[in-house]
Order: sequence, then structure tokens, then C-alpha cells
Amino acid sequence: KPLMKALQEDYDALGRKLAREGLDLAAITDQVCRFTVAVPSWGLGTGGTRFGRFSMDCEPGYGWEKLVDASTVNELGGQTSPKVSLHIPWDRPEDASELLGFARKLGLGFDAKNSNTFQDQKEGQKHSYKFGSLVHTDKAVRDQAIAHNKEVIDLGKKLKSEAITVWLSDGGSYPGQQHFRRSLDRVIGSLQEIYKHLPPN
Repeated sequence: KPLMKALQEDYDALGRKLAREGLDLAAITDQVCRFTVAVPSWGLGTGGTRFGRFSMDCEPGYGWEKLVDASTVNELGGQTSPKVSLHIPWDRPEDASELLGFARKLGLGFDAKNSNTFQDQKEGQKHSYKFGSLVHTDKAVRDQAIAHNKEVIDLGKKLKSEAITVWLSDGGSYPGQQHFRRSLDRVIGSLQEIYKHLPPN
């Protein structure tokens, strides 16, 4: 309250400045008020990096606790982050419909699901992504990565998500380690297989 008078004066001054440039501050404000950002589930923990999960004590667990934290972020941010992006397999729910129901009770929905083919998983992964995933020279590794992305798409359908983010390792660390054209061809082929699995809309 003590700052509102000065804030209104600044806002009005900005409106006059934009009007001279032919811009409508009220329309811009309306657009900004509709803008939302999804909360990435890995951002709610303390032990995640782009290379893997390194959990620490007292951070939120998979799914449920992260949704509670995400609803707090949404509330504190003035309802600007009503959706959560889950990372699979880190946040793979046992029961997708149950998790969706819980999210809805908290006023949340789900944004893009994020696949993980950049990190070897401790369980259920036959082939390593050390030398790439969707770009790997071994078709069996590419097929494994494609299957994982299809699983993420199927989970996304159950959670009413309309997007997937494909995280992949390219298997290269320095120039000359890979044949770029063949690598690109393999990635394109893998992505085409994933794309075929997307729903028509």
C-alpha cells in the first residue's frame, strides 16, 4: 500500500510514453496478465542437474510432494504458473489418473512431459546412452530411446499434457568425434518415429 501511489504514477507515465509510440498499455497489460509459465518438476528439488538426479534429504519426493510445492509456487506467483512439467522417469507416477486428480484438486494441470535419454537409469535400461541415444550408431540403442519417448507420450495423454520435450544425448564431446551428417540423419529418423506416435491433434 505505501508504494501504490508511486507505482500508479510510474504506470501512468509509461502509458503516456507508449501512447506516443502508438502502443496501448492496457492491451499490453492484459496480455501480460494472461501469460503463464510451467514449473519444471526438477526445479522443485535440490539435487537435479542436466546430467541426472542426485537427491538430497528433505527435498520433495516424486509427483505428489512436488505438486504441493508447485501449487505453492503458483499461489505465491499470483496464479502465473498453473501447470507442471514432469520429467520421466524421475516423476513417473504409478497411477496417472490418481496423480491427475490430485493435481486438479490443487488447481494444477500438466504442461510438456520431458523424456530422459541423456542419462542411464539404474533399473529397466538394457543399453547405455554413453555414446548417444536417438543419434546412436547402434539401432538397438536408438530403438530403446524411441520406445522411452513413446512411453512418455502415452503418459502425457493420460495426464492431459499436449506436448513432449525430447532431451537427448548426442554422443559427442568434441569436433571430429562423429560424422555430423550421419548423426543428423539418425536423429531425424528417430524423431520421425516418435512423431508418428503423437496423437493427430
